[in-house]
Amino acid sequence: MSDERIFRSPAQLEAELARRHAELITDAEFTRGVLSNSSEAIMVLDLDARIAFASAGALRAIAADEPAALVGASWLALWRSDAQAQAASAVADAKAGKTAVFEAARGSHNGRSGWWEISVSPIAGTDGAPARLLAIARDVTERKLAHQLQQVMMQELHHRVKNTLATVLAITSQSLARASSIAEGRRAVEQRLLALAAAHDLLFAGGGDDASLRQIVERAISPYETTPPRISVAGEDVTLSSRAAIAFAMGLHELATNAARHGALSVKSGRVDIAWRIAAGRLLLTWREDGGPGVGPPARRGFGLRVIEASFRDQLHGRAELSFAPSGFGCEIELPLASLRSARREAELDVSGAS
Repeated sequence: MSDERIFRSPAQLEAELARRHAELITDAEFTRGVLSNSSEAIMVLDLDARIAFASAGALRAIAADEPAALVGASWLALWRSDAQAQAASAVADAKAGKTAVFEAARGSHNGRSGWWEISVSPIAGTDGAPARLLAIARDVTERKLAHQLQQVMMQELHHRVKNTLATVLAITSQSLARASSIAEGRRAVEQRLLALAAAHDLLFAGGGDDASLRQIVERAISPYETTPPRISVAGEDVTLSSRAAIAFAMGLHELATNAARHGALSVKSGRVDIAWRIAAGRLLLTWREDGGPGVGPPARRGFGLRVIEASFRDQLHGRAELSFAPSGFGCEIELPLASLRSARREAELDVSGAS
């Protein structure tokens, strides 16, 4: 290596960098390569906001084959009517010598909508005044959708915490009020809170938003499993939202507890059949007990039975019909599938349809 390249003054280095920079700026191939490979939509506008130049990224964004199809066209006309006022304001700011930035939605060539962050800057002429405008649009759809989903998740978390606290309060007050002793009330509260906690465990394992119906069922009946089995479960798995998962967990806990105390699971000869299916946009689940003690309509409905009915009627806009036939207790649950989806899943479906 020569001494000339090793020993250079700061001024010489600065001059060399300036020379190389000037060479790149005036190198047409370099400029063409940068514009061709940029993912941003870059346009040069005249002071009337007509398009004078469009980069390859801009052509891809609006599905134009040739720059000639855009040259002379109004840049403002590319935006939807609800974004044109923002675009016009940005042009006015740039003509006044300022850089303006705004976000707007616009349709694309495939019929889907997207979000763009647009900056409009002045390009000075020889007199220093704005002679042209530089408009650069960056696709920020993913960031925008992520923010929307985050907002949905925060709202859902807020409602979930409030609903959980209300559930805990109701469990505690009703269990204690209807218990014959403090010990019995304490056991009832503990068991119901454990069922609630188990549902939250399943939600956490599934990412905090969805849970498996089959897992909810298996968790509810696990304390009563025997060999040979006396409980049968049949049905294709269904994904439940957090609200639906908690409603099923609490309702099935009450059904299983009632069967163990008063119904089919209280005797060795009894059995329970649980089955569900989907038909006409609704989930149909049946709980059938057989071989247990004779049953009849209760003189009054306790907290457990009211939990079963309210969980599916009030929380999920469905119905739970209880039957007290002499052959055994039964429960038929019918719910609209739409009530089983999470808010986040609905948002994702909305987003996928719009994006």
